[in-house]
Amino acid sequence: DIIEMTYREWLERALEREANVLGNPEMSSLAKKLREERMKRGETDDGDPPEDDEIEEDHDSEEEKRLKWYYLRINGWLEDADEEGTDKFVFDELKFFDPRKKDSDFYMVDKKKQRGINCRFGMRGIIAENHMDLSRNTIALLGGERRYIIAHPEQCTKMGLYPHDHPSGRHSSFDWCNPTEWDIHPEFKEARVSEVVMHAGDVLYLP
Repeated sequence: DIIEMTYREWLERALEREANVLGNPEMSSLAKKLREERMKRGETDDGDPPEDDEIEEDHDSEEEKRLKWYYLRINGWLEDADEEGTDKFVFDELKFFDPRKKDSDFYMVDKKKQRGINCRFGMRGIIAENHMDLSRNTIALLGGERRYIIAHPEQCTKMGLYPHDHPSGRHSSFDWCNPTEWDIHPEFKEARVSEVVMHAGDVLYLP
């Protein structure tokens, strides 16, 4: 499900989950403070349908949300980067991905093809199911550890991907984590991959 959520609310929920696992009272206290501030501001669903067709209306209760994992996505589109708002904020913070800046030559192969930046933040326990991205990725780990299983594009034919015209195109059609489903796509057993375990401070670039 895709719903609207502010960064502060996502951080609150990420800290609460982290505190519960680590038994960290300071994190728990900070999460509680953020939640109290959010409730005081009245950041709740107002019943209005989202403007973006991809975003669904959020009907979960507060307790139901506390049991879920959330993967925060912030998009910045270059065409709107001059106007105050999320797009401008993203490009102001990540100047090295702004094709209008001279220093971006180091990070960008063809600045004319830059359309936007997708920033994603995962909390503890989040799993990004197998998929193929059509753009470059830079993955930075701010804390903890994260395991990535990556493969060369030539291995895509062995990954059981949905057809290109499928709504979930670019994604595998079965659960890698469930060996009983491997027989659905026996070619998957022959796929060659690399495993990378990242630690806090590591940055992984996927061209």
